Amino acid sequence: MRRLALALGLALAPACNEAPVATDAPPAAKPAPSIEVVDLDGLDAALAKHRGRGVLLNFWAIWCAPCVAELPELMEVAREFAGQGGDVVLVSYDLTVPGATLDEARRDVTAFAATRGLDVPILIYQAPDYEEINRRYQLPGGVPVTLALDERGKILAVHDGQATKEEFRELMRTAIGL
Repeated sequence: MRRLALALGLALAPACNEAPVATDAPPAAKPAPSIEVVDLDGLDAALAKHRGRGVLLNFWAIWCAPCVAELPELMEVAREFAGQGGDVVLVSYDLTVPGATLDEARRDVTAFAATRGLDVPILIYQAPDYEEINRRYQLPGGVPVTLALDERGKILAVHDGQATKEEFRELMRTAIGL
């Protein structure tokens, strides 16, 4: 597992080649998100809870500077479209860090979410094979990447790399059919 994590960390590094981002921002007064550790079946089950709504599925990590940079705008779009049938779900790749343990990833993601005011479901992805998730969700391999899913869970659009608020809005409009 440690060898796989090292390989994955190196494979994902080209998309996020900036220095790690400090996670010591001042605490926010937002409600705590649900944070779950999932494999591919768990991710599918979590998404099934959002059937009937458009979803932006964002793959990210706390060690990825572009991922962290786009989160405030993604959260704004999440709040903007919540009443219009749109949801945002975050999938953390924080277990790809060489030597990362499940307890550390859960603790770090939870603390990060609390300090950044993330108030959407967060799934920490844990699986021995990231190629399977890449195939299933047509992922390009690096993070950040955001998928627009329709109310049935069908992938309608993929945005590879850091997105702007307007790009998130356009993805959400696609997801909810506007």
